[in-house]
Amino acid sequence: MKKFMPIALLLTAGFVVPSLSSCGSADLTLFNWGEYIDEDLIDEFEDEYGIEVIYDTFDTNEAMYPRVEADPSLYDVICPSDYAVEEMAVKDLIQPIDWNLIDFDPKTEMVPALYDALQELAKDHGTEKGFDMLKYSVPYTWGELGILYRTDKISKEEIERDGWEALRNPTNADGSKRTAVMYDTARDLYSIALIANGKSIVNVSSEDIDLASNWLLEQKKVFGDNIAYKTEEILDDMPALKYDICFSFSGDAAYSIANAVDPKTGKHDASLLDFYIPEMVEGGDTRTNIYCDAMVISKNCQNVDLAHKFISFMSQYEAAYENTLEIGYTSPVKKVYEDVTSSNSEYEEGEGSFKEIGLAYNLIGGDYNVFYRYDEELKKTLEEKWIVIKNTRN
Repeated sequence: MKKFMPIALLLTAGFVVPSLSSCGSADLTLFNWGEYIDEDLIDEFEDEYGIEVIYDTFDTNEAMYPRVEADPSLYDVICPSDYAVEEMAVKDLIQPIDWNLIDFDPKTEMVPALYDALQELAKDHGTEKGFDMLKYSVPYTWGELGILYRTDKISKEEIERDGWEALRNPTNADGSKRTAVMYDTARDLYSIALIANGKSIVNVSSEDIDLASNWLLEQKKVFGDNIAYKTEEILDDMPALKYDICFSFSGDAAYSIANAVDPKTGKHDASLLDFYIPEMVEGGDTRTNIYCDAMVISKNCQNVDLAHKFISFMSQYEAAYENTLEIGYTSPVKKVYEDVTSSNSEYEEGEGSFKEIGLAYNLIGGDYNVFYRYDEELKKTLEEKWIVIKNTRN
């Protein structure tokens, strides 16, 4: 899930950022996270098919959704995250993918850990109905939530021992006050708090919500002025080592590690940051939140055939490989994943390599890595409770 990258105004030859009223003039309109594609690939697609692409960006699923809902014909191909794909399917804003038009077989060509997780998502679990994400979308990237931390301030031993609780420890080993930054989204904050308490992020009870709320409130109190809640600024702050610790999406962690700079020397040093996905809490049933950003086709797409061609193009090895080198997020394409993690491929966003960013790209998956689910009532409840916690004075 490309989280909170700055909105890019891509005014390069061949594609432009549109106003809300201009998209209909293009052959294909795309809506994606900011700085989340190799721009050269759009040029290549335009040249191959002799068409014009208009490319627009958003910074959160919550910012994307109302624009699509207000005018379902505004964009052709959109790249929401898993739970947003489910919401858009439920509300009839997207159409099923015609896999006969996609030159990519998820059964044989997708990273097995991701494919297995998507198959599990599609199953019913008691009263929890499954969601077949592959019916409505083609995976673009995937990842997991974990902890990004400064290795010169926090030991690997502490992170491995304390897991998510390291996010509530206000003191570093050297006695200095620990600084923390958290993504300012209720959904993600509560996911971490629930998992840290051994609770599931689906079928959440009111008692679970209270437990998670207390966890977040206690974290805020013990850190006092040394904790911040931000969005896109984290991708500037963590590479600059402004904070000691944060929970992070694996793709953002990869970006931060690849761009880490030693403030003393001003030189790149990937070893100053590391990423860790804690083991499952004893007695719990969820290790971490797995996420998948995926390409969907809007219900009122103006050119369905061309939309499928673009999705198929981006799913091919060559495009997927180049895209991974540019954005650093884990590819769903099995061969790309294998080639990148088995070589010392240069990560183009920073001075590092995929060997340096390690687990932040080379994910392991697992039976207890769970997708967040669309739940309108839960979403509203968590947002309301988070506002109260955030505004509570220490």
